[in-house]
Amino acid sequence: MPKIVTGGDAPQQTVVSENVSPEENVSNETQLSTVENVAQQPQTYQSAQTPAGMFATPTIVNNTVPVVVFVGPPSSGKSMILVRLAKYLRNQGYTITTDPTFLNTPAYQQDCQEFNDKLNTVVALSGTVKFLLVNVYQNGREIAKLLEAPGEDFYTTDPELIRQGKNMRVEPYLATIMTSTNPKSYVTLLDLDSDISFRNDQYHRDSYAQRFLTHFYPAINLDRDRIVLLYNKIDKTMFGTINGCTDAKGARKDAELYYRQLFARMRGGLFNMEQFVFKTFCTGMFAKQMDNLGNEYQTYNVADDIYPRELWKEIVKKW
Repeated sequence: MPKIVTGGDAPQQTVVSENVSPEENVSNETQLSTVENVAQQPQTYQSAQTPAGMFATPTIVNNTVPVVVFVGPPSSGKSMILVRLAKYLRNQGYTITTDPTFLNTPAYQQDCQEFNDKLNTVVALSGTVKFLLVNVYQNGREIAKLLEAPGEDFYTTDPELIRQGKNMRVEPYLATIMTSTNPKSYVTLLDLDSDISFRNDQYHRDSYAQRFLTHFYPAINLDRDRIVLLYNKIDKTMFGTINGCTDAKGARKDAELYYRQLFARMRGGLFNMEQFVFKTFCTGMFAKQMDNLGNEYQTYNVADDIYPRELWKEIVKKW
């Protein structure tokens, strides 16, 4: 069974310079070797998110069940996409449960409880969720795991973390997941309209795309795994509403303008067919509320089922 460990004080670093242009070619063999080396490091890292003396060792027990990995920087919408997808699947007759054994820390157990509580409401997650592993069952059989990890582990805009080389390495637990035998679907967010928007920040946009292509893409088995490029919050654009995407071609062209290097990698193989898929998504329409103690929170009107339905269809296509 694969044991997955959070990054610690001295995780393995890759040798790719952050100054390398996103357009430059990177050796898949070299990068895959780097990811495998990280996965094979001694699993003794202590998570910065755990109390002193407590070690966080996330563990996926079943190494055959497919894993859906939500990839995206902080505030890009991963948590609420997971919630909306879980709501949809439950309404379709699937059983949805958080996995309390994945990570033995108080913070993780609290995140699981918050997810379970708010899955039954229209109150949005607080945005402080770090890890979530959600199991999906159909007729009593586990058919998938939905994994959300800290956005900083996929890409950070924090200058201090960048200086420390956070964007230059793959955390050991992610490397273990990527090199495991589990079939995987990578739902990769195109961060255009989040609170920390990449729409007007070419540096972070290009760096995020470069990081995915350099550190994650080489470890993805395209014969087995699936990559979904997801344009989230499409309702904030002219291309869609909470009721559906009204201009899919326009949305794709818009995304291509900002993430040329990602779309350039979509085609390949023997027949030069598209190896990735592009989809749009909307969680719902959000509104700020205030409780009796003066604390602010958000509620949302759930978007149409067409968004999670189409996303799920692409996620399971190769399973």
